[in-house]
Amino acid sequence: MQRRGVGYINGWLSDSSCGQQSAEVDWMQEKALCIAVPPEDGSGTVDQFLRKMTNLEEKGDGAHLESNIFKTQESALQALNEAKVDLILLPAEVWATMNHHGLELAATLPRREATWVLISEDKAEYLPKNALLICPNRMLRRQMRRARIDIHTMSLEDAFDRFEKPQDGTWSALVPWMEKLRGQGQIDGYIIDRGRWAAAGIRARRHTLGMHRGNPERAHFIPPTFSGLSVLISRKGFPYERTNIFNDKTAEIAFTNELELWRKIPSSIRDLVGIHVEQRGIGTILREAEASEDLSLTESFMDRDGRVARRGTRVEIRMETLNVNGKRTIAIERTGPLEYAYEEIVRTMLEWEELLAVALEKRQNKDDLTLVEEFLSPY
Repeated sequence: MQRRGVGYINGWLSDSSCGQQSAEVDWMQEKALCIAVPPEDGSGTVDQFLRKMTNLEEKGDGAHLESNIFKTQESALQALNEAKVDLILLPAEVWATMNHHGLELAATLPRREATWVLISEDKAEYLPKNALLICPNRMLRRQMRRARIDIHTMSLEDAFDRFEKPQDGTWSALVPWMEKLRGQGQIDGYIIDRGRWAAAGIRARRHTLGMHRGNPERAHFIPPTFSGLSVLISRKGFPYERTNIFNDKTAEIAFTNELELWRKIPSSIRDLVGIHVEQRGIGTILREAEASEDLSLTESFMDRDGRVARRGTRVEIRMETLNVNGKRTIAIERTGPLEYAYEEIVRTMLEWEELLAVALEKRQNKDDLTLVEEFLSPY
């Protein structure tokens, strides 16, 4: 792996290094891509990318690639804007929320497992009554209350108030801190994304909070929007063919469609809406429908003779949000041909807006809150 013209300070890239202002001319002549890598935030984004770079190097495809680690995400973005690097690696949720002026999506890396995990001795169904869990994600806290109304879920901020807060607030310290609380019996478990759990390197029992499509009797957990997705960002006009070596088409379709839906959600409740887009085969969908005895779904794929009417990959879109105690859910599930993904996104959004309009209506009791007002609770 080449690292030409790269300056390091104590193992970290100097903010002013990685070439001069003529960098764009250099990479065109030398056919080298300079990729800015911000510090690992615990999500697994950087680890996944570095593994990809190592794999490309082993295959002999990494001769014209440079990965340069920056001290901060801000300095990496500045280097991109100043044309000192060609690309920057970012978690998808960071790209979704930042100013896109002069920048554009260059590639989407393969999606990591999107579901989160519960670290505890037993599955959620078998935890003791009134179990206490720590969960940093507001939507997942509500999903856990939907699964078990007696379970107490607290945010990291509430946990800091209740227990002694660790001096180091990074995820590399927070995960061991939560594991210590669990080991001492002060909590019964904690919920965390797979990237941060893997980075912690702790050996303990974990349970997937999955969507359980073919097992409707189990509680389902739609992961937070953009979970497991990482992207490479370039300045506008960058030749896409240069980044094909990194781009995963399946992940790109998932990200662009989740982003399209996410942008249409009011910013006040975005963190309370789970959006998950996935490509799925008809055979898998039919087997799950049969297992769950979902005749309407099965029949929707069949013609009059009982044969699959139209083969090919399907795009599955799932959206949901919950009120504060998890007793009320607004949810949509749609499945359609992959080639009509955009049309499915439009229909999904129209149905979603209709459901939210109903939720906005006051109930007969004027003292009751609207569903949306319940959604805006900080818990």
